Amino acid sequence: MELKDFSNIKSIKVNCSFCGNEMECPEDMLEKSKKHMCYKCFITNEPSDEEVKGVHVDIPMDKMPQTVASGMADEMVDETFPRLWHERKNELRDISKKDLAREMFGAGVYLGVRAFMESMGQIEEDGQATKSDNEKSKK
Repeated sequence: MELKDFSNIKSIKVNCSFCGNEMECPEDMLEKSKKHMCYKCFITNEPSDEEVKGVHVDIPMDKMPQTVASGMADEMVDETFPRLWHERKNELRDISKKDLAREMFGAGVYLGVRAFMESMGQIEEDGQATKSDNEKSKK
């Protein structure tokens, strides 16, 4: 995953296509986006992936981690739960609600920690590659 530096990107004032409020759009996204959506409309309307396709959503940087994590979690549940239920429904039906909640909570924590560890490993690999490239360019 590539982390983009947003500090030097020029923003243009545009209007939200859904409520008309003024918002900012990075200049390079003006041509790529068919519509613009402010954060308030994004949170209020909870659009589907299909509805957001081709839409620039103005998510404040301080809300980005929470918004991305929530979206990824919802997507993982939508993709994973049907398979899990199909494979283990008889077993899951026979356990108490408390044990079921504990099992599902534990599975969620495990997946979150695993994803975090994998992303940290990727960041470390990217850092090592950058360090190696910098050392080569100094020679």
